[in-house]
Amino acid sequence: MRFSSGITRRANSVVSAEMPADVATMEAAVDEVERRSAERWLAPTFQLWGPVSGTWLDGVGEGEGERDGEPADGGAAADPATDAFFEGQQRLADLLERRGYEDVAPTRVLWMDRGDFPADTEWDRRVLVSEALSEDWLSAYTRPTSGEDPASRLVHRRLLGGGRSRFYSCLDADGKIGGGAKLSLVTPEGSGRTFAGIYALWVREDLRGQGISALLLDAIFNHIVRLDAAGCWLQVEERSTRALQVYRAAGFTTVARYRYLTHPH
Repeated sequence: MRFSSGITRRANSVVSAEMPADVATMEAAVDEVERRSAERWLAPTFQLWGPVSGTWLDGVGEGEGERDGEPADGGAAADPATDAFFEGQQRLADLLERRGYEDVAPTRVLWMDRGDFPADTEWDRRVLVSEALSEDWLSAYTRPTSGEDPASRLVHRRLLGGGRSRFYSCLDADGKIGGGAKLSLVTPEGSGRTFAGIYALWVREDLRGQGISALLLDAIFNHIVRLDAAGCWLQVEERSTRALQVYRAAGFTTVARYRYLTHPH
């Protein structure tokens, strides 16, 4: 169970790697989630994973979930452990739907291997990068949704400021931050390899449609090539069709999908 005062679904949801076979045990676990969520005045929310291919992709758009005519999952052979995991996720979904939970925010995990990073990106002079989360960056990011609320800023700072990070800012003609992104760098213990994750990529409303997202992505790729990252991931909601188009054009492919089930009361 993850709780962060209601900031982002992912940070306020339950994720389960294993599912009890006994229905009573599963229901008791859901009861506990609902109790703890109610204590925090939060809607109980579960993050549930599904296979890359399947009905979730139906009607999303031409080319979605495929690359060069191949299935998004690469056509891999069925794996019993994976099948059992998805079966457990579906059993939990069925239980939650019987309780009145609603399906929201289907999301894709996108991935790009090191060998697919574009090698010819340039760093636009309007893009700045910092290893620290600045107050100006945080204000520009949070103002459209939560204004200057001190409690919200504190939670956002905790969520965004941890770990090894880079913060990118694209300046407008007046030198103000018109868009930004966060890059997280993760080196799993014993792997000797670093992976990059793109989070919180945003563009100010009055500057959307002007290629700011592409500028930020170019700067990130220019940076992670020099950092010798082994791969890069990001998450994007399926309803964000324009963002999906930008990421597909950059070379990302879908490798996983998840959705949320949340109680409306």
